[in-house]
Amino acid sequence: MCVLFGALASGCTTDGTTSNVSLATNTAVGPTIAFDSIAGPPPGVFNRLVDDLSNEAQSRSLAIASREGAASYRVRGYVAAQVIRGRTHVSWVWDVYDGGKQRALRITGEEAGGRAGGDPWSVADDPMVRKIARSSMDQIAVFLNNPGSVPDAATAIASAPEPEAPKPRRPRSAKGPTAAERLAMSEAR
Repeated sequence: MCVLFGALASGCTTDGTTSNVSLATNTAVGPTIAFDSIAGPPPGVFNRLVDDLSNEAQSRSLAIASREGAASYRVRGYVAAQVIRGRTHVSWVWDVYDGGKQRALRITGEEAGGRAGGDPWSVADDPMVRKIARSSMDQIAVFLNNPGSVPDAATAIASAPEPEAPKPRRPRSAKGPTAAERLAMSEAR
């Protein structure tokens, strides 16, 4: 099965905005999916991820539709790199929506990398990006073969309630010292 999985260059940004992804297959077997967007990674990581997702989808004979075409499910991806205790972690989320625009599945994952120096994305090398794509497509394939299933414990089914937005902080009273001021005062004693 031939899979065409291309990034629209105009949609690929480095400022954390959504990047558009287009997928298509010549023949559809089973439920189809379309990748609507992948937000977060810089262009180099984005392009490698798109290529690896394409290869993984092709190896599983998944029925992929163009993002402009009709599909049983639509996927939106979010990828982030952050430094935790001196090590860079690349986290990702894939939200899979059904034809009624209801989230049917959420896939999450994280890969720990090494020390990235000034650019946390530098740890997203070829092996890490391939691992992200492989794990993602494994879980999407399990879901597409049995839409009521949850691929593994790291994957949450969408019927779980959305997390509440953080409540806005109340303005701090000017009466008491801040934590930093209390620490400074205790050291001065």
